[in-house]
Amino acid sequence: MVYIETTVLIIYTLARHSDKTRYPHVANLFQQIEAGEIVALTSFYALHEVFIFALKNAPEATIGQQAGKEALLEILKTKIHLVPLPTREERILRARTFSALTDSSDLTHAICASAANCEAIVSYDHHFDAIASILPRMLPEQLAAKE
Repeated sequence: MVYIETTVLIIYTLARHSDKTRYPHVANLFQQIEAGEIVALTSFYALHEVFIFALKNAPEATIGQQAGKEALLEILKTKIHLVPLPTREERILRARTFSALTDSSDLTHAICASAANCEAIVSYDHHFDAIASILPRMLPEQLAAKE
């Protein structure tokens, strides 16, 4: 089982036309998820970040709202599993394990993936390399190569 982080979700939904290099790999990953070849999950935190990305990158708020909602619906229609935000206790217990993360916003992703016993975080965010010995980061194209 793998954890799909926000950077991959954004390419799958909101940046498919602007990131033509990465999108085919991400689309292939989601085809594998839909076929049941890869078991994947993401978190409510990642969904929140996708929505915020839509708002911040839209020319006006109403367009961002609509784009964000459509992106969330597209993700939720897939076979990707959804995990809740970590509890306060989970954050306290697991935060030290991931203290090497330099971007504090990545901590929630790592905790969610770890709590769900994921084998890897699928992400284009290189910050996750800091915890590779605990929870490796994989690119969508690397994951597809392993199957």
